[in-house]
Amino acid sequence: MNVKTRVGFLAGAAAISLTGVSVADSSAEALSTDARIAELEAQVAQLRGEGWLNEQRTEEVRSLIQDVLADADTRSSLLQSGTTAGYDKGFMLSSADGNFLLKINGYMQIRAVVNYQDDDDATNDSTRSGFENRRTRLKFSGHVVDPSWKYVIYGDFGTSGSFGLLDAYVQKNYDNGWFSRVGQFKGGWLREELVSAFKQLTVERSLVNGRFTQGRSQGIATGYSGDQFRGSFMYSNGLNDRNGSALDEDSEYSFMGRMEFLAAGTWQQFGDFTSMRGSEYGAMIGVAAYVENPEFGTASDDDQVQSYGLTADVSSEGDGWNVYGAFIFNGVSDDRAGMKDRDQWAFVVQGGYFFTDDIEAFARFEYGDLDDDSEELQVLTVGFNKYWAGHGLKWTTDVGYGINEVSSAWASDGAGWRTDGLDEDGQFVLRSQIQLTF
Repeated sequence: MNVKTRVGFLAGAAAISLTGVSVADSSAEALSTDARIAELEAQVAQLRGEGWLNEQRTEEVRSLIQDVLADADTRSSLLQSGTTAGYDKGFMLSSADGNFLLKINGYMQIRAVVNYQDDDDATNDSTRSGFENRRTRLKFSGHVVDPSWKYVIYGDFGTSGSFGLLDAYVQKNYDNGWFSRVGQFKGGWLREELVSAFKQLTVERSLVNGRFTQGRSQGIATGYSGDQFRGSFMYSNGLNDRNGSALDEDSEYSFMGRMEFLAAGTWQQFGDFTSMRGSEYGAMIGVAAYVENPEFGTASDDDQVQSYGLTADVSSEGDGWNVYGAFIFNGVSDDRAGMKDRDQWAFVVQGGYFFTDDIEAFARFEYGDLDDDSEELQVLTVGFNKYWAGHGLKWTTDVGYGINEVSSAWASDGAGWRTDGLDEDGQFVLRSQIQLTF
């Protein structure tokens, strides 16, 4: 018996003896406390007789036993206080009375992308490919004082590895279904943006969403959620005004509101865009609007772009199938010299179907018109999802084809789409992504 084995045996035996733990009740053949002590004394005598348990080793054994007992005291203290820890849709730590909760979540999206452009420009590679950590995110959430006071702190390391703040807000929930929220978060505008990036049907959100999205803003909101209706209204610094300062020259005012009607099913069904086999039928209709006036009062800010928008979307899903469609109108009033007012519009249609219990095929078509000299956006995307544990572990692969030229106003490196040359079309994007959440 080597030193570590003997020390471990003595530590375990001493800890059991000193804490008075008895297993006599669980088995008729279990040793009594006196028998265990006698056995321990026999082992000690044997070790002394062998010359192993000298003064130095005796101190080592004593130190190890003290460490074991200290750990036992700590665990006993936690149990007596009622503090709970474990995993429940996230790693969690909660006070005994449930009034304080910390939950930790996160996810990773590791992606390979191949892009092909039919471009006559000799200075531009027609094919580019590579890997990227598209998203590596951590989320801390919970409540303080009592469960009605919610908080969220959410950040992303991004493709560069630099950590950036996404959401940071405090929310108060009231008994009648109303809530108030202040901080940085997404306002109620495009549904595609409101669905988390790891709960999308395709590898990445549409280029239409990327062009008209509300992103994250700092402000205050109030909202309501009932059995069939829910909605929110937000006053903020402006669309896509993440991590700005109070005195930035961003917008004079920015209002945004969204309302949703649940025609069938449950609200939980529409936290993503998919529907596993065995799911019940559900249908939801959403409408939203925003208006934003730019900062004015200084010479540099008096001639800027004013905008407003309207959107409507329909979501429906059932036993292994899902369909989603959204229409977006964006009005632009441009006071800059040589510019004109523009009536922009776009739509997205997508759907998915499970061919097996864990393999889902999908397709999406998106169209956009910016009311300028550029080509209208027309992109078709098809692909599949392989699920091992829902969105917790899945593999997504899709291929997109640009029927028309993808102008700089639509292009997105994050989505794998580059800017096409003038009158060029036929761009292909192949994306394959593994996703893990916890």
